[in-house]
Amino acid sequence: MAAFALGLMGASGGAKSAITPAAMSKWAIVCDVRATPAERYAAEEFQTLFRGLTGETLPIVERAPGSAGVVLIGPDAVERAGVAMPAADLDEEGLRIRVDESAVAIDGGRPRGTLYGVYEFFEELCGVRYLTHDHTYYPPNGKRIRIPLGSRSYVPQFKFRWPYYGETSHYPEFAARLRANTISDDPKLGGKTGYVLVNHCVAYLVPPSVYGKEHPEYYALVKGKRDWQYTDGGGPQLCLTNPHVVDIVVNAIEEQIRTHPGQRNFNIAQMDNDRFCTCPKCAALDEQEGSHSATMIAFVNAVAERIEKRYPDALLSTFAYWYTRKPPRTLKPRRNVMIQLCSIECCDLHAIDDPKCTLNREFCHDMQVWNSKCDKIFVWHYNTNFSAYMLPFPNLKAIGPSVKYFADRSGRGVFMQAAGNAFSTELSDLRNYVMARCLWKPGRDSWKEAEEFCKLHYAESAGPILAYLRYYHDLVNRSGMHPTCFATVAELRLTPDTVQHIMAYFASAVSLARSTEVRDRVEKASLCAYRAALIGGVEWRNSFRDGMFHSDPISIEHGSPVSYGSLCAKFGVTMERETESQEEFMASQAASGSKPTSWPAVKIENEVWRVVAIPESNGKIVEMTYKPTGRNIVEARRPFNRFRFEDWVTDGEGPAPKTILPFTVVKATPTEVVLSAPAADGTRFERSVSLAGDAVRFDTKITAGVARSLAIWVHPEYDLPTQATDPRVLSAYVRVDGKWAWANRGWLVQNPNPEQEATMKRGLAGGVIAFFNRRDGFGVEQRFNPSEFQEAAFRPWTSRGHVNLELTPRAVSLHAGETAHYGYEVRYLTAPPTYGREKHN
Repeated sequence: MAAFALGLMGASGGAKSAITPAAMSKWAIVCDVRATPAERYAAEEFQTLFRGLTGETLPIVERAPGSAGVVLIGPDAVERAGVAMPAADLDEEGLRIRVDESAVAIDGGRPRGTLYGVYEFFEELCGVRYLTHDHTYYPPNGKRIRIPLGSRSYVPQFKFRWPYYGETSHYPEFAARLRANTISDDPKLGGKTGYVLVNHCVAYLVPPSVYGKEHPEYYALVKGKRDWQYTDGGGPQLCLTNPHVVDIVVNAIEEQIRTHPGQRNFNIAQMDNDRFCTCPKCAALDEQEGSHSATMIAFVNAVAERIEKRYPDALLSTFAYWYTRKPPRTLKPRRNVMIQLCSIECCDLHAIDDPKCTLNREFCHDMQVWNSKCDKIFVWHYNTNFSAYMLPFPNLKAIGPSVKYFADRSGRGVFMQAAGNAFSTELSDLRNYVMARCLWKPGRDSWKEAEEFCKLHYAESAGPILAYLRYYHDLVNRSGMHPTCFATVAELRLTPDTVQHIMAYFASAVSLARSTEVRDRVEKASLCAYRAALIGGVEWRNSFRDGMFHSDPISIEHGSPVSYGSLCAKFGVTMERETESQEEFMASQAASGSKPTSWPAVKIENEVWRVVAIPESNGKIVEMTYKPTGRNIVEARRPFNRFRFEDWVTDGEGPAPKTILPFTVVKATPTEVVLSAPAADGTRFERSVSLAGDAVRFDTKITAGVARSLAIWVHPEYDLPTQATDPRVLSAYVRVDGKWAWANRGWLVQNPNPEQEATMKRGLAGGVIAFFNRRDGFGVEQRFNPSEFQEAAFRPWTSRGHVNLELTPRAVSLHAGETAHYGYEVRYLTAPPTYGREKHN
């Protein structure tokens, strides 16, 4: 047998350069009796795919027949045949393929290499494409395809690949064809990679239910309190400089290692909230290292040092996420520590390293620094709109370059987070395919992959769908938007005109479909258009008249919940967004629909300002028009029920986004209104809004009904017609030592760096914070008494169409009957402030 096979594999002689599947029609598939379950399944998959390509069924045997050609599947079959294959370090998933005139040999590393080699053979050498779980594309001339002779091998760079879509998780056999190695433990599919996704877990390693009551010092000190019962984001953070916490976590990790012998990394990662510890030790280390990642890296290193002594091959994994994304100045992760770097703040429209994208620059800098400190970098990259899974999302051109960027920077694995807890979301079939292809072979052009998918999957209807994709990506790109994974309607440019264009493309695609099969595929793709019509196809005109504030929708054709709902039911849509089911969303649509909505409102006015408030909704300010220019500086760019200009409690009973208090008018003059409301605990909130010349004055008095702490958040949202991110366009200012300071110089992302944070803190004593939008020629200045406030913040929510100048009054503890007070004034700016001695131009 060995001599026979060697003769086969060495007989090419140069006369032929290729074989055809037709020439293989009498061959047998050889899978050795010693083959693993995945290698036996690989033989079955070769049989299935060859039949789909040619209509011929090749038999599967354990030994090669005496004269016919063979397909050797797996290292045992190849070894028994004596076939020399190119040397390679195949690890778990590397593959080798050799094609000769009378034999094909496919083997690879265990457990998944041979199976992936079969998929590679049909994909790369035969033109087969694994498009969806129920659509494998076979070239129409399958029998006559020329398969080149010779050898090839491939070892995937990423050890962890997860295109996170519900379709992938629901169909593990399909996921295997896409070579997603994170889905199924089934041995026939080669099981999962030993690497696991980093998750929010520190509160589970040190359970508050076990330790909280007796040892609150194990948990983060936040605003002077060890709140071990905190539940948002999964639970409380830990006090990472407490040595007893290290002991507990070491024991927990060792137990995990003992009970999960095949697992490679074990997680020690922050919970999904920003309530990090501010105790003196933690704060000092973070300040010394210039990042809140310092305490986390020091803590994980301490655990890793002890784990290494008994389990030298185990990796300890943690996040570089949110407040820990920035690397510490000097600390480095130990050799057995793995970093999962997260891009949640980044723009999805542009590739991570696109030099034109200001929003992504700091991420690239952070990745470069982390890469110099650690050789085990995994990436958590965001590829969906968590706020609305079904809306159009223009990131298909960025996927490929971003994945290549991660690969080129030594990334070892990538989690492409998309709508993984949902099904049939916006173009999920297309996106799943594109992501998987790019993860398997970094460097692929995601736009070309998308074009190929559309042409093969939508067939005769592909033209209009591709035209839509080009139109929409170009539209958002030209607009200067930088949509993130929480993109809004304004950021996505979903105006009535845009929606009309999108609907027209899909209507054309449907009309071209010549079969029920293609028509269904197109209708599924059109879900994003119908969803866009529900929100972007409605314009809201807000106005005050006859003592009422009116929000009147102007709908366009196709903006019907009925038509959208029927399509969702047909294609099994399960989730509207990350935290809202399809059923919940449709119920809310049925309740609200597109009906005009009106609220009783109160107006005050002088020669400079007209201000309108809705008492029954937290005393919300809904109009603040500067009459000399006619500009309403709090124009609602989002649906009305998302719009806020109000004060919220962050501790205890009182007005909040989810606790709407109805205020009553207790005093009203042409230039002043006083609103009052009781909370459930008897605390009374009294808010005065008054006009004095060019200022709008807000004064709040709070009288405690019971002994309670009082923490308030002043949350004004100012209109931002132009969604600018450049600080030279959208500039923030504070007063430092009696002079204006440009607070966001070089500030290109949502959150400031430590130097800018220091400027903001120093500016608190100046009692004023301001912004100016150069592109639209206006700004806002807020003046306040520094003794009443502990923080002032500039929040440029450009993607949401507004900018916040937030104020945090000093937290106090009151006895029943005691009062607290704070106030601030708003002024309109027609020119930017000056800073230092020069005007900021």
